[in-house]
Amino acid sequence: MTARFRFRHEKGSFEEAFRAPYVDMAAATQGAIAAAGNIVKTEGRADIAGAGLGTGFVKALRVDIYPKRGNSLNATAHIYHKIPYAGVFEEGATIRGRPRMWIALPSAPQRLGRKPMTPELFRKSIGPLAFVKRPGKRPLLVAKVKKGRNATKISLARFRSGADGKGPFTSVPVFVGADSVSIRKRLNITSIVRKARDRLPQLYASLISVSH
Repeated sequence: MTARFRFRHEKGSFEEAFRAPYVDMAAATQGAIAAAGNIVKTEGRADIAGAGLGTGFVKALRVDIYPKRGNSLNATAHIYHKIPYAGVFEEGATIRGRPRMWIALPSAPQRLGRKPMTPELFRKSIGPLAFVKRPGKRPLLVAKVKKGRNATKISLARFRSGADGKGPFTSVPVFVGADSVSIRKRLNITSIVRKARDRLPQLYASLISVSH
């Protein structure tokens, strides 16, 4: 006695059956990576804000999830900071001058437009600077400004008055020279990223269980 069986299937049904588990796993993977990325962005930005580095520095921490469309078992999170020297605050560093670096004092304009103030920018845009050597102390760069009541917060107009020859004048220190500056560690982004990475199995498990 013999028997024969014939299986008929709609075109594409096998492919769809094999693809179904992949679809769920890819969605869970993509979701887990996205969730971990959101953890890093939220906690990382809070860490930067807590270090007092300013709103611009906070927003410069970015997290991009790939692929940007659809789901993939190879989903990745690209975590980066748009400010190139951000790593200095993550690890700490000693920055040395060549031969000396000049640090803007509170009396100096801290920015001119979008540019941070430097001695070169000050000389080109505001007025001349004079070098003052102080034995046993850090040297200064001082600017001649028109006399006024406020000696700590000085307007650009007063600084520029030092170059137009209209007195009376006074000298105001605007930069202090240093051979080196040590920057302490202030951020913990690496630790935040590692903790989020370690949560990936848990995040994946929670998402894959929802889909079943």
